[in-house]
Amino acid sequence: MPTKRIIISVTNDLVADKRINKVANSLQKKGFEVICIGRELAKSLPVKFEYPHKRFRLPFHAGLLFYASYNIRLAFFLLFARADIFLSNDLDTLPANFLISKLRNKKLVYDSHELFTEVPELVNRKKTQQVWLKIEKHILPKVKYAYTVCDSIAKIYSDKYKINMGVVRNIPEKKNN
Repeated sequence: MPTKRIIISVTNDLVADKRINKVANSLQKKGFEVICIGRELAKSLPVKFEYPHKRFRLPFHAGLLFYASYNIRLAFFLLFARADIFLSNDLDTLPANFLISKLRNKKLVYDSHELFTEVPELVNRKKTQQVWLKIEKHILPKVKYAYTVCDSIAKIYSDKYKINMGVVRNIPEKKNN
């Protein structure tokens, strides 16, 4: 049986994202082929991982135009990439992952690190928060495979959208002495 390929997408620079690195390494140890997608800024450091990665250079670095350009670029990448599973990290990568998973009939997994629409950056920006809430309300009830970092967030999503939200805790890796 051929190795299954998972494409993990995040909107941040991959260099400092320890959680994504742990997820990718764990999946690789389980026999999956992993590719991580992120973004590259002008001052981004080189990435040295034991799995393939790609970082998009985008014309915008924040706000609506950033998220739109990232999701458009991600959608085109996912449309033509060899993959069996798309793993969307947080709500900001879900639009492209959801759309292309439907078009290509691929499995979609949603990894929610937090209650995205309740992060401090959105709480005082009601219009922006409403946009993300609409995206969440439209897509999340249609996602079959999803997990988050703790039981309380899983319960909120399960109650709100009637979905089965699993829990994968973000704990430090065991160090071998």
